[in-house]
Amino acid sequence: RMLVMARPESRFISKLTKTQVQNLEELCDDGANSRIRHRAHAILLSFRGTTVNALTEIFQTSRNAVCRWLDRWDAEGIDGLADKPRPGAPPKLNADQQERAIELLAQHPRSSATVLLAVKKETGKQISGETLKRLAKKNGLVWKRMRKSLRGKRDQKKFAT
Repeated sequence: RMLVMARPESRFISKLTKTQVQNLEELCDDGANSRIRHRAHAILLSFRGTTVNALTEIFQTSRNAVCRWLDRWDAEGIDGLADKPRPGAPPKLNADQQERAIELLAQHPRSSATVLLAVKKETGKQISGETLKRLAKKNGLVWKRMRKSLRGKRDQKKFAT
C-alpha cells in the first residue's frame, strides 16, 4: 500500500530582516525585469501572511512556481530571485558584425539575399534569413514582404470611372 502525504495548506517566509524587507521593496519597484519584481513581491506578501494559493491567484501562475520562488529565497536569498542561466547557442555574429549587418540592411532594404551574401563575404560566417530577420527586429527595423504594385500600369481614365 502506498502512503500518500497531504501537502501543507500553505507555507510562509517566516524571517526577514529590516534590510531584506527594504531590499525587496526596492526590487518590487525597480527590479531589472518583471519576473524579479513579481518574485520579490511574492516574498514580501508571503512574509506578511499571504497563502501560496492566494499568491497563485495574484500572480496568475502555478502553485509549484510560487513554491519554487519561496524555496529559492530560503536557499539563496536575494540571488535566488534572478533567473537561472538558460541554455542556448551564442550569437553567430559579434556586436560589431551585427552592427555591420544592420548597416547593410539599411543600404539594401529590399534585398535580404544581398545582405546575407555581403555578411558572408565580409565576416566569413553564414547566417540564415531568420537570423537576419531576428537581428533586424531586435534593432527596431520593420520586417515585411514587399508588395508588388500595378498602380503604374493602370489606365487612370478607366480607374477614375
